[in-house]
Formats: sequence, C-alpha cells, structure tokens
Amino acid sequence: MERPARSQAEIVELAHRMYEEAFRRMEDARLQDVVESRITAMYGPPMRNPELMLVSFQGGAGDASPSEPIWPDRLRYLDSEFDFGRALRSQFGEAGLSETLEDRTVAMAACFPEAPAKESNRWMAKHGARADWREFSSTWVRRMVSAMCPRAVLLFGKKASEALGLEGHWRDEVFDARGWRAFGRAELKGCPAIYCQHLSQGWRRESVQASLRIVRRIIEARGEGSGMP
Repeated sequence: MERPARSQAEIVELAHRMYEEAFRRMEDARLQDVVESRITAMYGPPMRNPELMLVSFQGGAGDASPSEPIWPDRLRYLDSEFDFGRALRSQFGEAGLSETLEDRTVAMAACFPEAPAKESNRWMAKHGARADWREFSSTWVRRMVSAMCPRAVLLFGKKASEALGLEGHWRDEVFDARGWRAFGRAELKGCPAIYCQHLSQGWRRESVQASLRIVRRIIEARGEGSGMP
C-alpha cells in the first residue's frame, strides 16, 4: 500500500520554506563565497503524487540570469536547449513517457548551487561550505520526496546517488562495458528509485532506455495499485 502524500497546500508551503531557508543561507559569508552562479532547488512546480520525480546532482550554471526565489511555473527541461534537456525529451519520447514528462513530473537538484560540470568534484568535498550546501540540499530533496510521494524516482548519475546516500544500496545493478553503472534499483523515502546514466556525461542509449522501461512499468503498476514490479 502506498504511503499517502501530504496535501498540495502543505507541499507548496514546505517548498516555500525550502527556498526561504536556501536563500537565508546566502547571508552567511562562508556559504555565499562558494556560490558563483544561480541557486536552483526545483526545476518545476511541486506536485502531490507525481508519476515521476527526477533528481540530478547539480545545475550546470549555463543560465546567467539571477536566481529565482521560487520554482518555475513549468518544468524547465521541456523548453531547455541544453544537452540534458534535449536528450531527456528525446529519450522520454522513445520510451513512451512524453506525457508523464510534460504533465506529471517534478525535478530537483541534489545540490542547489549551480556550478560548471568541471567543478562538480569540488562539490563532493567531505568538509567545508560546499559539503554543507550539499548536505542541506540533499536533506531537502529527501523531505520533498517524502511529502510529494512520487510513484517513482529517477536518479541521474553517481554523484546524485552519493549525495543522497544511495551508494551501496543499489540492487539488480547492471554495468556497461566501461564499468559504468547502467541500472540499479533502490528506495528513497519509501519510493521506488531507479538509477539512470546522466544525460550529459557519456550515456548510452540502450542503458537509458532500459532504465526508462522499468520506470514506465513502475508508474503503470503503481497507478493500478499493485506496487513496484
């Protein structure tokens, strides 16, 4: 039996609190000094019982506009011309998940401050301001998963997995010829989680499609009340 989500009003209130706390952290010079670009927590509006939640590690700092103190009205990936957004739309279309992506998907970053991909290793530091930001962000991701109760969580890449404490917890793992994880199953706050290769970091189409096929099965099965396949 699925655990009930909070009401939409409670979820929105919680998301506002998340943004307020994130921006309040910028009043701390130590935390502000490491943020060189935008802060992005959610890539679209919060939603009660979405079919899918996407979690990537960190925005790539490709947008020069100021940080927004609230989530966008529409899932940003639907219009994005960055590699990740284009690949996401293409792969979801191939997997028959376009309607889910357009209407019933939420998305968050495991680390709210955006940074270029070449700097992502710095944001995996064990100590210091970047580690504090990562712990703050990932804690909020888990809280929002618990509140929204998506049917499935699709998690992109090893850094997001590490940030959310899922390394060592993946089951049914599959690795490609390079030794990169291509698939895995886990749970995040009681919700089925599926690992997917990151769509801007040397991903393989067959691996991504395998992950998306399982995501589709979970969404359809949980919609019928039968749980995770």
